[in-house]
Amino acid sequence: MRLHRLREVKMKPGSDGASSNERDAPLGDACDAASSKSLPDLEPTQFVARTLFEHSPVPMIMVDAAGAIEHINKASEEFFGYPKKLLIGQPVEALVPSDKRLHHEQLRQDYMAHPVSRPMAEGRRLVACKKDGTEVTVHIAMNPVVLETSEVAVILTVIDISARELAERTEFFVKELTHRARNVFAIICAISRQLGKHSDSVSNFQDALEDRLEALSASYRVFEKERWQAAPVRDLVQSQIAFLTTEGMSQIDIQGPEICLEPAPAEYLGMAVHELATNAVKHGALSVPTGIVDVRWSFDPRAQLFEFQWTERNGPAAQPPERQGFGSVILKSIVPAAFGGTADLIVAPKGVSWTLKAPLATGVIQK
Repeated sequence: MRLHRLREVKMKPGSDGASSNERDAPLGDACDAASSKSLPDLEPTQFVARTLFEHSPVPMIMVDAAGAIEHINKASEEFFGYPKKLLIGQPVEALVPSDKRLHHEQLRQDYMAHPVSRPMAEGRRLVACKKDGTEVTVHIAMNPVVLETSEVAVILTVIDISARELAERTEFFVKELTHRARNVFAIICAISRQLGKHSDSVSNFQDALEDRLEALSASYRVFEKERWQAAPVRDLVQSQIAFLTTEGMSQIDIQGPEICLEPAPAEYLGMAVHELATNAVKHGALSVPTGIVDVRWSFDPRAQLFEFQWTERNGPAAQPPERQGFGSVILKSIVPAAFGGTADLIVAPKGVSWTLKAPLATGVIQK
């Protein structure tokens, strides 16, 4: 079996040559069928190096300067699912997801210009691709070596960290779920307190509470579809007007850029849209066939401002309420406070309008 004598590359920053302190570290080439030395004839250091590579419990891969795979050990075969003969001579990008191969090739070429021992993609998520197409999160250490031919190669040590990543995600999910549950309870308590102040009977209180909880549930269905990440404003609005008939839906004109809201502020905007839509159906523009509701939102990167507008027109003349109800509290106080912004509710003869202005920093994300 032909052997390469390898020397660890110890390079000064910016240099591309080896230092005088290099130590010999032979490594066996397990891919040659021909054998020039049997195992008993190997020097002790050669035998140890070969054994460490071949029998390492973690996948190890030797890649030449051109990016071709020269050696892999048994652990690599088991991990990636490829027999050794299919990988030898193939570009290392065969083990990279297809959509990242061109980028990886450029990074590899840049690295080979000044190879040093370091982790690959330090600080970023790194994914390897198995033979069956499965993508696995990995950590890869890169260690350049010099062959006895004076050519530089790199030994890659691959560590599967998918289990650790799953554990971290699970821990994050549990924390997020706990936080979200506390937030839901806080919202329900706030709704209950306010409804209690504005309900004249137990029956009215129960109906009003059920109605608001259903609105909250509609927002949560949007979050669920988005894997509990930021929810698109458009989807949030549509979830709160889904109870309307086809005719009612055609009376609402929705326009705005692709902006997402993090769950905390989105919950409150959903509540606001629900209050506005319910009132419009009972007393406003959606109570007559000619009425129109314009829903608009925008963001100004320079001013770092998010603005949401609900404007009714062509409906019956709006009359200011005799007393402030729960809907007014939601629109004037609770929602703007959740966004750290301001809100303006106008009830005029031409129709109801509500404008929310909030800083982008409060959970507003451009998609």
